[in-house]
Amino acid sequence: MAEAVESIHRRRNNYEFNNSLIERLRQSQHNLKLIWFDPNIKSKEDMKTKKEELRVINEHVNIFSDLDECVKFIKSIKNETIFLITSGIQAPEILSQVLDLSQVDSIFIFCMLKDRHEYLLTKYNKIVGIYTEFDDLCKTIEDEFDFFNKRIETFSSFEKGEQSTKDLSKESSTFLWYQIFNYIIARLPRNQQAKEQMIQLCKDYYCRNRKEMKNIEEFEQTYRSEYAIYCIELIHTFRVFICDLSENLQRQHEKIFLSKEKILHLYRGVALDIKEFNRLKQSQGKLISTNGYLSTSRDELQARKYANKSSKRNDIVRVLFHIEINIEKIDKNIIFADITELSNNPTEVEVLFDINVCFEIKSFQEDKSFQIINMKLSNEGPKIAKDFLESTRKEIEGTSDSIIVGRLLCDLGEYDESQKYFQQLLDKTNNEDRPWIEFNIGRALDFKG
Repeated sequence: MAEAVESIHRRRNNYEFNNSLIERLRQSQHNLKLIWFDPNIKSKEDMKTKKEELRVINEHVNIFSDLDECVKFIKSIKNETIFLITSGIQAPEILSQVLDLSQVDSIFIFCMLKDRHEYLLTKYNKIVGIYTEFDDLCKTIEDEFDFFNKRIETFSSFEKGEQSTKDLSKESSTFLWYQIFNYIIARLPRNQQAKEQMIQLCKDYYCRNRKEMKNIEEFEQTYRSEYAIYCIELIHTFRVFICDLSENLQRQHEKIFLSKEKILHLYRGVALDIKEFNRLKQSQGKLISTNGYLSTSRDELQARKYANKSSKRNDIVRVLFHIEINIEKIDKNIIFADITELSNNPTEVEVLFDINVCFEIKSFQEDKSFQIINMKLSNEGPKIAKDFLESTRKEIEGTSDSIIVGRLLCDLGEYDESQKYFQQLLDKTNNEDRPWIEFNIGRALDFKG
């Protein structure tokens, strides 16, 4: 009987554990809004059709015909990124008020008199283009949206001298979160119920987006764990299956050590906005990690071509990452794998790094239209994660994994998330864990001040 009760308790904790992680990851996604301003909006039926077409690209679409209302709404957006579509007729008026706002990322002008407004392209660097056909506009927005998702693969850095988790900078906390990510993911339930829960959450979120619903339905019908490497982009949504991807990578990873290669040179071509590039320049000599999986190529030319396909905006920096790996000196627990034979694009000669891999930036150099960032794969990440986890376990020895997870959130500065997580556990726990839950709710509140 005691074992049955404990089993139920464990499943409940896993459920809350899963929910909290999904929510945290979902909130960490860079949400994007499409805002359309046109003072001469035509029939409601016409706009409804166009709005549905835009929703295929992105779920969040807002349409305005009043300039003041539109500007007020844009200024109210704090934690999301905006793609702005505007007609030509009042483009100068709206651009003069919102162009310098950090939340406005890209601007598209949709009008019939292209020649009349072309001067705006040289005046405002966030303008992607001027379009007279709605289909052309949609195609460009879709391309820019894909590019946006790639260039926000932001990096987090870690100051080697930082010791106490309570003194970590926000950026170092993010770095540490991704170092312990696999530890947390490995403790998610990996059963049919977990899969159904994740799929339902995604269906609810994307219920009005036909494109994403099609992807979700295809995933639901065809997914098997061995497909994880094929589905890297879908994995971003279906995070319950990250364990499958990591296990697939580990099996492929072993092949690299069986090969005769000693030094591996890998490349990734991207376009970063100037702010992100300058932040990377300030990280020279530090440890950095990508906030997700990192795809690279053995082929430098392929990487350069990829960066050259990027945005039409003129305020980005084309970057070529050059990663050097001394295979004989790298810890075998640092997971990366050549997935060329499994990739949908074998010509890319792809090598994929696991989510918690970190690098040290060695130098920067200019090469024609590219900035080259030279990096070296580092062994330091797992050591940092191990020290942090051992320190946490010593502080709360004898507690369950579900308590450790909430504690980690608090130690990483996510006080609201930690409080919410423990509050969810409070009504669904046994008497043994209750004191720890109440203590950690108080701890999170204390840190919040």
